Amino acid sequence: MKRILLGALAALFLASLPGCPSNMCLLTVNGQCKMSSCGSREVFHDAQKRCVCARGYLPLGGQCLTQLEANKHCGKGGMFTANGCAPIACSPGFVVDLENDTCVPKSAIDRAAGVGAGQTLACAPGTTLVVTHGQSSCVPLEQTCAKDETWSGSACVKLPTCPPGQDLDRQSMTCAVVSRPPSGNDELGTVDVTQWSRSNLGVPGGAGSPGLCGPLARKPLTFGVMPGGSIRVQVSVGLDFADGTASSVRAETSGLVEASRQPVTAGGAAEIAAAVETLVSTLRAQRAKSSQPRVTTQVTCMIVNAAPPVVVPSTGGA
Repeated sequence: MKRILLGALAALFLASLPGCPSNMCLLTVNGQCKMSSCGSREVFHDAQKRCVCARGYLPLGGQCLTQLEANKHCGKGGMFTANGCAPIACSPGFVVDLENDTCVPKSAIDRAAGVGAGQTLACAPGTTLVVTHGQSSCVPLEQTCAKDETWSGSACVKLPTCPPGQDLDRQSMTCAVVSRPPSGNDELGTVDVTQWSRSNLGVPGGAGSPGLCGPLARKPLTFGVMPGGSIRVQVSVGLDFADGTASSVRAETSGLVEASRQPVTAGGAAEIAAAVETLVSTLRAQRAKSSQPRVTTQVTCMIVNAAPPVVVPSTGGA
């Protein structure tokens, strides 16, 4: 009993030190961790020797989210599953309309495009059909990767996963610390909002992350990109933390067409704002301080509208 008490006092002392390390057990009793530096939604896993998400929470973006928060993070047309972000699955003969996340009859999309009986719209190899507002486009397969995927050159593959408190750095492709638990007399942990921006939005001056650019690239018509056309968009994001906490984050966004230096369409601007909003939802879910009051970044997103859909004989499927 005395040994346990001394251990507990030592653990409390370690926890009070400034910069107390995260992802570690502070007190072990009979092989089980009784006190750790894990976050409020985390528990220490004795076998794995690290913090993991508590029961009822899902690991995503280096954070532990509820199912609702995880679905929101995956964005339009997606939901969070045991395999990470995945497209909404529709019944045969239906496709997802990305405008409202509903499954609509493919036959209705065909009729709206003037396709006759016994025929259907299809896309060329290397592209896939996407539907927005009932209108269909063909976009390159690399524009369809989920937020937790990247294009390998031939397919969308899942990115490496990181433990709670860490997120994948897009430049080094290694897990980087994003959030730290409370230390000393602090009641709140701290989020490194600069690293969060690199991990979730992209490296400043480089290509935007799949989580940011993917939702935009799947809506070429919204950006005024007609079949056979493409644009590169410069996306600017400013994150303000009014009261110094992650939950207070407000995002300011804008987009410029790189070639013309003109603002993107009004619909395109709304899509940029919506894409950023789904990403900052992981920040709002944290009960933590922000490492600085404001972060700004600028990245680029490529939006391609491939050749228009072609009419082919219907096979009975979507």
